[in-house]
Parts: sequence; structure tokens; C-alpha cells
Amino acid sequence: MNLTDDNIGDYAETLVLQVRGGGRTLDYSEESVATLEELLRVSDELLQDESFPETQRNLVVFYNGCYLGEVMARHLGGAWRFTENWYDASLVFPFGEGGLQVHPFQKVYRRVTEGPAENDLVAYYDGLKTRLSGDE
Repeated sequence: MNLTDDNIGDYAETLVLQVRGGGRTLDYSEESVATLEELLRVSDELLQDESFPETQRNLVVFYNGCYLGEVMARHLGGAWRFTENWYDASLVFPFGEGGLQVHPFQKVYRRVTEGPAENDLVAYYDGLKTRLSGDE
């Protein structure tokens, strides 16, 4: 999948619609990162099972990464930086002399494969927000 500024929001919206079909709401608010985390926790056992197809795991990472990145871009002021491989796409935030770069797809992959202990998406988002605000 080739990501651009023109289609990343569409991919994020695909997750919004899927979640809505299940009776939950993702609205691009900062609080919705908690909903994203809750939804992943429901599937932790399945997603971390070695027999779970990698192609399907990658789809979970892709759509959740698009959504997480869009929330970060909209609320924290990041700009997408796309690469040939969607997994390596990043967000760059104004910070210090050279900016701060984060990789939402890689974070979601670690969250999906390793679980929430060190990869909780709410803690990740809140930590980034705190760092960008200079309140560390």
C-alpha cells in the first residue's frame, strides 16, 4: 500500500467505520487513543498467537497505525513523512533544533506482537504529548 497525504486519512477512516460497525466510536480525539488500546487488548491473545496469519496481523497494524498517526498529526502538529514501505512511514514534529520523529506503525506492531506492558498506546501518546510540550 502506497501512503500519501491524500489517502492516509481514508485508511484511518476505514478503521473508524469498522469499529462503528462493532458498536464503538473512534472520533480522532485524544481520548480515542484509549478506545484504540481497549480494542487491541480484546484481541491480544489472538494477535500474539504464533499461528495467527502475518498478513492479517499486518492489516491490523496498518489500519491502527494510520488512525494513531492521524490523531497525533491532528492534535500534536506532526507532519507525515512517507516512504516506499508503509511500515517505515513517520511523523515529524517541531521540536528543538531538528524536530522529533516517531513511527506509529512500528509502535503499533510492537503493541500487537509484544502486548501492552511496554507498548500501551495511551502511555505512548501521553508521553509524546508531554515531551513536545516541554513538561518533562
